[in-house]
Amino acid sequence: MALQNNGQFVCPKRDGTKVEGNDIEALIPNEAVHQLVQLFDHPELTAPMCHRCDVNKAEHWCDSDCKHCYCSKCWDNIHEVGHYRNHRKFPVKDRPSEVSKCQEDHDDTVQYWCEGCSKEICNNCQQFKHKDHKVVLVTGDVKPLEEECKTGLQAVQLSLNYRSNRVENMVTEIEKETESNKAKVTETITSLRQIIDKHEQDLLENIEKVENEEKKKTVNYKRQLQGEQQQLIEQIFNFVITCQDKHPKKRFEAKKVFDDYIQRAQLKLLELKPLPRNKYHIGDFNDKIREIEAQLRNFKVEKAPACENKKVQDRIKDSPDKSILDLSSLELNDKDMEIVATELEINRTLKKLQLYTNKISDIGAQHLADALRTNTTLIDLELYNNKIGADGAEHFADALRTNR
Repeated sequence: MALQNNGQFVCPKRDGTKVEGNDIEALIPNEAVHQLVQLFDHPELTAPMCHRCDVNKAEHWCDSDCKHCYCSKCWDNIHEVGHYRNHRKFPVKDRPSEVSKCQEDHDDTVQYWCEGCSKEICNNCQQFKHKDHKVVLVTGDVKPLEEECKTGLQAVQLSLNYRSNRVENMVTEIEKETESNKAKVTETITSLRQIIDKHEQDLLENIEKVENEEKKKTVNYKRQLQGEQQQLIEQIFNFVITCQDKHPKKRFEAKKVFDDYIQRAQLKLLELKPLPRNKYHIGDFNDKIREIEAQLRNFKVEKAPACENKKVQDRIKDSPDKSILDLSSLELNDKDMEIVATELEINRTLKKLQLYTNKISDIGAQHLADALRTNTTLIDLELYNNKIGADGAEHFADALRTNR
């Protein structure tokens, strides 16, 4: 087994324990299994002890007056004198079966086994002290008892095998479910990060666009103001030069030019109204982020909700006869069998359940079988025209083995 697993022995209980091939001998042996192996490989080890010394294993059976088992040494010591020499000696393995005595007061031969008292009793005790008890004749054929025990043990073994395999499958399903949930979380969060990154980029670009547009309007306004400022400087320069000329005519002529400029400038300034300052911000940004954060924190691993199928639930609710439930030809699937299984656990008067012509597979059969383990009233289950295979049949077989 270790050679097939890279030199390691893995604990069959799947608790994670691994033992290197070289260390297998250090494992604690299973004494029960070891004794069984010894019993079948070396039946001579079960020989009785010598009746005389009670030290050595018995080798001989005295079939004469002694009726005891002896080792070779004790046999020679006892049977070397007198009439003992004529005693018949047989191998201990050929000795007759022990004759049991009544476990009550009488010293008579056992003839019955009292099942109620778990005692071996004689004929006299059976007639008087145990006359109303259930007894079994011990001198009769024990084959039926052996077969009954053997069948029961085989049923237990089959149930253990089935449930062990089912547990293994459940472990595999849990591992697959875990990987699927992890992949879903990783995929979703990765997608969310991409959305956040993309939205961040779009927001930053939008902010820069608004900045450029606002700056452009401001620069254009500033350029116009600068043009007016330049014209004002030129007029002031002309005014200073004109004031240096003492000739009245030139001053009057210059005044008209200045009046025209001042009038134009005032009209222009009226057109150039003060530029308003538009403010921009990300509306409710922090509040929205907190809402998103709260929603993310609400995500957690939780038990999947119970299956619901109003059509099935209404059919169960409206059934006039609670001993019969017809759910045939409703295209029911494995999930719907969880509802039916619950009904089997609750309804203790249901005797006939019709589920034929649906879409039930081995998984749905498992749900039904689990419920049937404790249901002792259902006597008719119709499942033909479904998708139940060998595994589903094994689910039902195990349920029947354990439902007594």
